[in-house]
Amino acid sequence: MTRVEQILSGAAALKPFPKVAQRALALLDDPLVGAGKLVEVVSLDAAVTAAVLKAANSATYGRTRPVDDLKQALALLGNTRFRELVFASASAPFLAAAQPGYQLSAGELWRHGVATSLLAEHLARLAKLELGDVLFTAGLLHDLGKVVLSQFVEAGAGDITGLVKREGRSFLAAEEAVLGINHAELGARIAERWNFSPQLVELIRYHHQPEARPTSKPLAALHVANALCELAGVTTGVDGLAQRSHEASVKLLGLGRREVEGALAELPLKLAQAEALLAMAPRC
Repeated sequence: MTRVEQILSGAAALKPFPKVAQRALALLDDPLVGAGKLVEVVSLDAAVTAAVLKAANSATYGRTRPVDDLKQALALLGNTRFRELVFASASAPFLAAAQPGYQLSAGELWRHGVATSLLAEHLARLAKLELGDVLFTAGLLHDLGKVVLSQFVEAGAGDITGLVKREGRSFLAAEEAVLGINHAELGARIAERWNFSPQLVELIRYHHQPEARPTSKPLAALHVANALCELAGVTTGVDGLAQRSHEASVKLLGLGRREVEGALAELPLKLAQAEALLAMAPRC
């Protein structure tokens, strides 16, 4: 078995993404679906239900009476916050573990995904893009391929870093040269296996290569958000400073330097709020 075949075999062995979360996200995008149906679907996953109720009972909301009903929680949180909780809770088990190959401690990959999601959505709002849930989802899962590739990156660390330092290649290009596949492509293949939308698969596949889809504003928002998170040092790992960023993506979004810097300045507060709400304790 070749190394690429070993990597793809590892990807195929990942357990499927929870259907409950995928179904809930689809329902949230349908204005004709009532709260009762959404609650019915979410209640099928005990862990997601617990995360939502915990957030609804947070002191942030200043309630004196406990919330113990999902329908009440949905009314209190609103669709956007509810959706974030459902998907973040469902994705946590996949992203919670440490990834030694990328020098990421337990929980850091998930935290980077949350930060990228929040910033990508912020940039999309500034650019007046209407994207539904796809950017939040793509932000969370854009580095999904690292979950499988980490052990192979660790084994080939010397060769990969050698290409980065000697030849000035991006970490992504070095990964592919040494391993035969990079984490973005692998993540996209996993997303395809999980039956995610073609748009989400494309965002994951090209989040480091916006030039592959030069007119895609969603991809530009994701790419810039990821690059800014790496620039801000939000759990970047070993590859954070060895990736390429593209000014063309900022121009495509129609954003000025002040807007981008403002979005970056607001990130620590947004991430702290998300950490408090999500109780940043990934379920392994």
